[in-house]
Amino acid sequence: MLETSSLRTKNLAMRHFPKILRPISPLTRCFLLAALLASPCLGTLAAAGAVTYTVQALRIPRNAFSGQASAINDDGVSAGWYETINASVAVSWSADNQLTLLGTLPGLPSALANDINQAGTIVGFAFTNDFLISRAFIWKSDTGMQALDDLGGNASLAQAINADGTVAGWSFDPAGVLHAVKWDASGVLTDLNPEEGDISEALGINDAGDIVGWVFPAGGSASLAHLWRHDGTELDLGTLGGPGSQAFGVNNRLTIVGVSDRPSPQPPTAFEWKPATGMHSLRMGGNSQALAISDLGRVVGLRVINQGVLGLTRFHGPPEVLPDLAPNKPPASGPTGINSCGTIVGSSSSPDPTNGNPVPAIWTKATCD
Repeated sequence: MLETSSLRTKNLAMRHFPKILRPISPLTRCFLLAALLASPCLGTLAAAGAVTYTVQALRIPRNAFSGQASAINDDGVSAGWYETINASVAVSWSADNQLTLLGTLPGLPSALANDINQAGTIVGFAFTNDFLISRAFIWKSDTGMQALDDLGGNASLAQAINADGTVAGWSFDPAGVLHAVKWDASGVLTDLNPEEGDISEALGINDAGDIVGWVFPAGGSASLAHLWRHDGTELDLGTLGGPGSQAFGVNNRLTIVGVSDRPSPQPPTAFEWKPATGMHSLRMGGNSQALAISDLGRVVGLRVINQGVLGLTRFHGPPEVLPDLAPNKPPASGPTGINSCGTIVGSSSSPDPTNGNPVPAIWTKATCD
């Protein structure tokens, strides 16, 4: 069953903030650890469609042992991070794979980048290496990294940014309760938590300002996928028949993707939600989740299987399994972002370094969608 913490958090903040974030369910933990370590979980291998993508590692320094590309814009610029024994480093990659370091905030030696918009503005969070304090940031080429306001709880994260610079994410309040929040283009903070006692997280935003995530209602038993419309209305997106769901991405056509429980004993599965039809399964298999969707409707996500983790994409047909950087190893890829062309970024287990950790990766094909 899904619980209060996000399966998606693109930068795998669960791994970095065991003391900040709330306990996660065994299934959530399995998703995250499998994506990082190719550890076996439930599921069976899905049939692969025709392979149209090729994969390439994005540049990281020799002293880095893992990393992830979190998002990519239509100019082909990606944002993400790599990790060394000393710190996590927020970075961007140009379309020709040149690396730029984004810096960090005073007193917070590590940082992860989560999203980038068409203007090249990047958002994420910086944090202490003891994992006790974090601060959402916004980065621009002319001003560098700047902290965003929070609700006073010593932990915040900027997860997504749209074309006009509105940012979605979360912040703890002084009592340590997790609240979905947004920051407008001038940095003004708005608390999105629906009701007193609720727990919530905002994870995606489109250019109209529609925000998606989840709410764990006070007195409830599970998180529920949630939509905050730009006009101030809100909607519980429901589930696929199980107790919980979480929404991770939304495009400019208001198509939403995420993961939902199903009636027991069926495992959770990736969903798509549209205003006219509601929530339905994406048929990506059990123990799958959809993480992002392009405006044309191409979905990216992953599926945990016995052998490892399959990176998946789906576009007007059955899912396609994305190739791994290390094809002789058990499958271990986690795509997390996509642009309008259909170029995908994320992480994949690499033969170099040979430690099996995920490294930043990009999947491309010969023609745009």
